[in-house]
Amino acid sequence: MDNIKPVRIRFLDTNKFSEVLVPSKVKKGDFIVIESEKGQELVLVMGNCVYTDDTKNYKFVRVATKEDIATFDKHEEEAEEFLNICKEEAEKLGLEMNLLKSYIPLNRTKALFYYTAENRVDFRELVKILAKRVKMRIEMRQVGVRDGVQIAGAVGVCGQQCCCNLFLDKFENITVEILAEQNLPPTPTKFTGVCGRLMCCLTFERETYSIKNDLPEIESVLDIEGKPLTVKLYDFIGEKIILSDEEGNLQELSFEELERLNLLKPKSCGSCNGCSNN
Repeated sequence: MDNIKPVRIRFLDTNKFSEVLVPSKVKKGDFIVIESEKGQELVLVMGNCVYTDDTKNYKFVRVATKEDIATFDKHEEEAEEFLNICKEEAEKLGLEMNLLKSYIPLNRTKALFYYTAENRVDFRELVKILAKRVKMRIEMRQVGVRDGVQIAGAVGVCGQQCCCNLFLDKFENITVEILAEQNLPPTPTKFTGVCGRLMCCLTFERETYSIKNDLPEIESVLDIEGKPLTVKLYDFIGEKIILSDEEGNLQELSFEELERLNLLKPKSCGSCNGCSNN
């Protein structure tokens, strides 16, 4: 038996990522068939990865054949028809749900329907109708609005494809506090993504702003070379602060110079908010 290794995979129905153990011959860009809770699935290999507990969740079946890929394509066309049927029946029943995608695994264990909804949806009657029309076992899966954009895809305000649809494997908890951390105006609507939540990219540079906890506070007065200077502004991109003297003249001081002059806040030992040891 071939040696095995963990690889990162991407699911073709949800665009989410995971890991699975595969034979060493499998390489980036290959399509493989795995066994999941949905049935046998065609997934894309993104590359090698480090072994984690998630790696044990799925079973490698085989490297995908031309027949597997043809079956997947055929099921995608069929699933699109199922989705239209589902939308039609949901509308007749007056169900308030946003249907995103239908998906059929390779071995046709079930037909899955992904949807978003603001409230709980009683879809029992819908499932009965669908089962009769498509003659398959039906599974309805409610997902969050961010998962919905990840599945359906969209273009963000930056003009690029949304990050969740391209490469994000998990969603961070993003709150309005992150705007203040990055000196952004406290207007969440300006930083709202297609999904209606704060944009995921707000977390990408968060570590850059972590030094804010060590910087002297705005409007605090520093004694530099015998002159009192007031902190007016942080410039995280330029890695400096802007200070003003008593006459209102501005000058800059880099984070490096602040550290050299011992003007950063004392590091906390964990039992208080910071102290100075003599």
